[in-house]
Amino acid sequence: MTTLHTELLDAIAWAAQQGWTPATGGNFSARTEAGYWVTASGRDKTRIQADDLLLCDLEGRVLEGSGKPSAESDLHAALYRLDPNIHCVLHTHTVASTVLSRRFPDGIELSGFEMQKALAGNATHDATVRLPVVPNSQDMEELARHVRQGWPMPWGFLVAGHGIYAVGDSISSCRRHLEAIEFLLACVLEESRWSQ
Repeated sequence: MTTLHTELLDAIAWAAQQGWTPATGGNFSARTEAGYWVTASGRDKTRIQADDLLLCDLEGRVLEGSGKPSAESDLHAALYRLDPNIHCVLHTHTVASTVLSRRFPDGIELSGFEMQKALAGNATHDATVRLPVVPNSQDMEELARHVRQGWPMPWGFLVAGHGIYAVGDSISSCRRHLEAIEFLLACVLEESRWSQ
């Protein structure tokens, strides 16, 4: 098992421990020279094992492993084709990302949060950053088209009523982006309760 393989399994287990992969939800991948490792469909992320990962080429075809790729594997492939700087995609389902992506379908603006500095390219809490939200679709080609239209999205994006797709130039940077986005969204959701 390669270091990349182990690091991806660790990232999946970490996300599952946070409660971000309910009902086998979410999918996770990391780029390789041959394509990308991605979670197989329907696997319980709290019990993730080495054989729960499949190696696919950048067209989404399985090269190694048993089972079928996650339903959204084709979106991972599209992201890797879209931007050579993406080396990891971590997709989770949480209450904050699901609710806020429905409430703010045109994107979520963040300002004044110290945690914004965890997002690559941000050096101050004084800036306003925008988390993009794209319309949901069960058709991965259509979903990929929505993403391409809004690109670049340097930390990832939310899919309306669905969850977060965090991206990064490494597994560790993608984990940082995911954790920061989840924290920031939890803050926005909490603030929205105050204003009611």
